[in-house]
Amino acid sequence: MSAPDTTHDWRPLWARLNEGEETFPVGVLMTAPPGEVNSAPPLESEYGVFEAPLEDYDVVELTRFDRPLARGRVVFGDGFAVVGPVRPVDGGAVALDHEAVVLARLAEEAFVEGADVVYAPVDAGAADRYEALGWTRAGELAP
Repeated sequence: MSAPDTTHDWRPLWARLNEGEETFPVGVLMTAPPGEVNSAPPLESEYGVFEAPLEDYDVVELTRFDRPLARGRVVFGDGFAVVGPVRPVDGGAVALDHEAVVLARLAEEAFVEGADVVYAPVDAGAADRYEALGWTRAGELAP
């Protein structure tokens, strides 16, 4: 797969998601129409999903009994959005169904904000998981 062919310059938004970090991930640029990201599996009643609009980006957080488990960020451009990786709040790993829930809600946020496409730069190991949720590989991200 070759370098990503995109119609949007997603890199400045990636830097905003990562608080000015200019280093981009090595891996794969995933893309999806936000309304077509597969919905997440249902969660037990002790889980909740919360959204918070912040100055530079929006945050989606998955909690269990009001304890945060996983968090993701989305930032909006003109007709597109960029999501950062879903990260655990207290170390460890994020369960696959938890990642799916947060990604689905991030895509929903992008859809509500009018994005036609969402980009997600991910490491190579995450690309298959994203594809299972409705994302497409746009190309490789080289160092």
